[in-house]
Amino acid sequence: MDPLPHLTEAIIRRHTDPQSFERGARYYNQGAILNPVRQGNELRAECEGSQYQPYRVSVTLGEQGITDYDCSCPRGGFCKHVVALLLTWVHEPDEFHVMAPVDELLAQHSREELIALVKEIIARQPDLVRLLELPLGPIDARPFDPEPFRRQVQYALSRDDAEWVARELERVRETADGYLEAGTPTAAGALYHLILDETLARFEEWWLEWDRDGDILILLQECAEGLGRCLEAGVADRESRRRWLEALLEAELEDIRLGGVDFATPAGQVVLERATDEEWVWIEDRLRKELAKASDWTRSSLVGFLAARRELTGREAEADALVLEQGTPEQRAFRLLDLERVDEAVRIAEQHFTDLPGLVKQFADALVQAGYGEAAAAYVAGQMRHERYAGLYGPWLARHFEQHGDRQAALDLWRRQFEASPALQTYQTVQELGIWEQLRPALLAALDPVRDAALLLDISLAEGDVARALEIARQPGAWIDSPHSLRLAQAAAADHPRAALDMYRRFAERAIAARSRGNYQIAAGYLQQVRDLQRRLGETADWEAYIAHLRQEHRRLRALQEELERARL
Repeated sequence: MDPLPHLTEAIIRRHTDPQSFERGARYYNQGAILNPVRQGNELRAECEGSQYQPYRVSVTLGEQGITDYDCSCPRGGFCKHVVALLLTWVHEPDEFHVMAPVDELLAQHSREELIALVKEIIARQPDLVRLLELPLGPIDARPFDPEPFRRQVQYALSRDDAEWVARELERVRETADGYLEAGTPTAAGALYHLILDETLARFEEWWLEWDRDGDILILLQECAEGLGRCLEAGVADRESRRRWLEALLEAELEDIRLGGVDFATPAGQVVLERATDEEWVWIEDRLRKELAKASDWTRSSLVGFLAARRELTGREAEADALVLEQGTPEQRAFRLLDLERVDEAVRIAEQHFTDLPGLVKQFADALVQAGYGEAAAAYVAGQMRHERYAGLYGPWLARHFEQHGDRQAALDLWRRQFEASPALQTYQTVQELGIWEQLRPALLAALDPVRDAALLLDISLAEGDVARALEIARQPGAWIDSPHSLRLAQAAAADHPRAALDMYRRFAERAIAARSRGNYQIAAGYLQQVRDLQRRLGETADWEAYIAHLRQEHRRLRALQEELERARL
C-alpha cells in the first residue's frame, strides 16, 4: 500500500479554527476515537461525542495533503471530530487497522459468498435492501427504469437531516452523470429531472434555513446544469423535453417567489437558451399567468425573463415594447434611458422613486454614465425638496459638482450638509474646498459643546490639538463613548502621559468590574499601558504598589489572576 503524505499538528491547525483544534485535541487525549481504519488513502473511525451514538468521521489524503473530510455530526466540515481522527493518525498510526481496497476484498469471494455477505449486511441494515432494486448505471444490462430511482429519491427526501438527504440525492445525481458521460442523455435527463421534480414537489421555504450549508441547493443547481446538457444533445422526445423544461421553469419561478436565492441556478437560463420557438409558446403562456397576479418584485423578474428571451432571439424592439408596457416603474425608467428618451425616464423617476433613496442615486448615476450629467444634477436637486432624504442626496450632488469643476456649488452644499448633520468627514471635505481661515470658525460655532462633544473631540484630534481634546472630554455633561475615550488616551500618551495614565486606569477597572475572561484580557492590555506610562514618569514603585493592590483586591477572581500572569503583570 502506498505511503500517505506526512502530516503534523501544524498542518491540521491550518485547516480549522483554534477552538475546533483545541476541542479535537481534548477528544484525542480522552481516547474518543474508536475503531480507526485505513483503507487506501482514506482514514475512517467513529468518534464519541455529545450524542448517544458515536459520529462517523473520515478523511481522504492525497499528494497535496488533506483533500477531503466528512463527519456525521451536526456541525460537519473540519470539526473537532475530524481533528481527533487526524491527531490519532499523526501520533498513533499503528492503531489503524489497515484494510485492502473494497474491490480487492470483494474479488477474494465467490458468488455464493458475496450473496451471503450482502444478506448479512441487509440483516444488520434493513434499509439497504432498497439498493438491490437500483440499476447500476450505464454498466447495468437491464433496460433503464427510473422508478427504483424515484423510490430512492422519495425515501431520501423523507428524512429530516439535510446533509443526509443531500448525500443520498448526490448518489442518484452521480448515476445521472454516468449515463451522460456514457452517451445516454435520455436516461441522464430522466434522473436529473426526477431529482428536481420530486424536490420541488416537497420544497418549503423553511428548507433554506434547514439546508444551512446549501448542500441541497447546490445539488439542484447541478441537476439544472445536467438537464441543460441533455437538452443540448437534442435526442430526447417531445414529451421528455416538455417535462424537463417544465421542471426547470418551476425551479426558476420558485427562485423568483423566494426573492432570488439562486435556487437551482441556472434553470432559467437553460429554459431561455434551450426551448424551441414552439416550446416557448406554452412557456410564455405559463409566465403570463404568473404575471397577471404578480407583485412588483415578481413582475420585475417575470418581465425581465420574457424580455431576455426576445433579446436572445434578436427581437430587441419587442423586448423594449414589453418592458415599457408591462414592466415596473424602475424597469421602464431605465429602459427609456437606454433608448435615450431621457425626459420620459426622468418623469417616471420623479413620480415613483421619491421614497427609494437608493434607487434615486442609482438612477442619477445611470444618467451621468449615459452622458446626461446636467439632467442628473437637476433630478437630484429636485429630490432634495423632500427634506426626509435631503441628507442623502446632498453629498451626491456636492460630489457631482466637485467632479465637474463647480467648487463653489459643492462647498455650499457641503456646508449645508455639515450644519444639518455634523460629521468629521464633512468637516474635512469643507476644509479641502474652501478658504479655511474664514470657514472654520463658522463650522465650529454651529456645534453644541455638550451635544456634539464627541465630534469636537474628533476634530481636535484630527487637527493634532490633544490639549483641546482633553478639555472637551472634561466638560461637565459631555458624553464621550469608549472608542472616543480610547483614541484620546492613545493620542495623549506622548505629550500628556498623566492624563493618559488616569484614563487607562479607569478603562482597566471598568473592564474588571464587567467580569468574564474576555474582559480580563482587555483589562490586562490597559494595565500594560499603565505600567509603561508609570515607568516613563519614573513611578515604578507606584506602579508596583498599584498592581499589588489590584491583585489583592481581586484575589478571588482566578481567571483575572491568570490573565495578569499571562500578560506578565
